Amino acid sequence: MKSIPITTYSSDMLDNLLSGIPFYKDMIFNDPDQMEILKRHSSIYEPAPGEVVIEKDARDNIFYFLLSGQLIVYPDGKKSRKAVNYLSAGQALGVLALLCKSPRTATLVADPKSGRCQLIGTDFAPFGELTDFSQIHLGTKLALWRMVTHNTRWKLNVYRMQTPDHPLAQALGKVETFSGEKGSLEELQSLDRQIQALTGLMAKWNEVLAAG
Repeated sequence: MKSIPITTYSSDMLDNLLSGIPFYKDMIFNDPDQMEILKRHSSIYEPAPGEVVIEKDARDNIFYFLLSGQLIVYPDGKKSRKAVNYLSAGQALGVLALLCKSPRTATLVADPKSGRCQLIGTDFAPFGELTDFSQIHLGTKLALWRMVTHNTRWKLNVYRMQTPDHPLAQALGKVETFSGEKGSLEELQSLDRQIQALTGLMAKWNEVLAAG
């Protein structure tokens, strides 16, 4: 996959490119120092049509946001290449596996029918362990963890509407929610537990959908 150094872009060009990603947009305006740290650990990627962006069961340290184009989701990897979903611009990918310290759960391929595909990829290394705030602050981590939790719950609720009688639908309702002090370490820890539980459900549900 073609990698373009982020230094190729001027600050204004890069800010405009990332303006459609709320996670980065918020930092650009409200915490530019944090944004500079992430920029130093980021690159722009341009996969060719049909090229694999993420391979199921692979392990790496990059999470991505899709800036343009569309990705096809194949939960069973190379086996039958049965698509169950499509990802459009603005969506995050690869974050769940990093937060759960697990292999990638699906193969993602640049859709040949969607035109130019472009992503920003950021190395997760500066985030460190959950309670390490030496480079990435609590507020920045909360923004990412909240986004991942919200997006994963939303996807699982879509699955629940498709198969409301499946046992996994009941399991989703039992995943904890946080009602304590917003912006606290306790919230981050709760979000992390929620993500672990939701990711497990996502993997099981993808298997159900792939089986048809």
